[in-house]
Amino acid sequence: MGNIIRSGQHSPSWIRWKEVQKMSIAKISLIGIEGFLQSQGRSLFDDIILPDGLDKDVLTGSIMLRAGEFEALYQDANFMQTMVKLWFKKYYPTFDKWNSTLNASYNPLDNYDRHEEYTDTHEGSRSGSSEGENSSNNTRTDDLTQTTDLTSTTHMTRTDDLATSNDVDTENRVSAYDAATYSNKDKQIVGQDGTQTGTVKNDGTVEDDGTVKNTGTVKDAGGGDFSESHSDEDSYTNEHTAHLWGNIGVTTSQQMAESELLLRRNYNIFNMISDLFVSEFCILIY
Repeated sequence: MGNIIRSGQHSPSWIRWKEVQKMSIAKISLIGIEGFLQSQGRSLFDDIILPDGLDKDVLTGSIMLRAGEFEALYQDANFMQTMVKLWFKKYYPTFDKWNSTLNASYNPLDNYDRHEEYTDTHEGSRSGSSEGENSSNNTRTDDLTQTTDLTSTTHMTRTDDLATSNDVDTENRVSAYDAATYSNKDKQIVGQDGTQTGTVKNDGTVEDDGTVKNTGTVKDAGGGDFSESHSDEDSYTNEHTAHLWGNIGVTTSQQMAESELLLRRNYNIFNMISDLFVSEFCILIY
């Protein structure tokens, strides 16, 4: 006699179908896929590219900590690994900007930071000419008055002391009519001695008063044509750099410090990348 299935009971074939159905809807978590790959000496995060300075171990640890127990979007481990590698390539520019922005060097208490760099270069030339007529009309008037007032006094004293002595011999000779030689006739001696003493004195005054006046006019008129040309070139370069920074008073230093602390708490690059990874590769239900 065959088996009798009572109300509320299920046949063995139906029970086996339910078990298969439960098995078919079983999903693998992110930890499961990573464990499977590591058993083969691989990892879900092999060959991913990251911006400079971003620690790979910290990032992958953060991802597994946040999403490890969630169901993986792709159940095929090999396909999942390929998609993860592609995903990091796709978002590399974004992650690089996040990283450079959050690691930018600045003073959090300054709200003004201005850099100026500019160069002025000038090169030019200039030329020109001029023509015209030159005329001159020069008039000069001289009016000169000269007065001379001269007083001259001469006072001279001269003393002469003159002594003279003269001694002169005079001898006369004659010859007889019958003699061939001369003989003395007579002899005369004259002597003179004397002294002259005197004083010459001249006192006097010479005065000369007069006026010389010269009045005249000199006039010079002339003219002529002239021309002039010139050419100039110049070149220069002026470079200027400046850096201005500080607090311009829009916000207080305390407010800026508070904003900096909130920024570092709310924007952690490892959490940001992990959250984005979870949203794209995990089914967010248990």
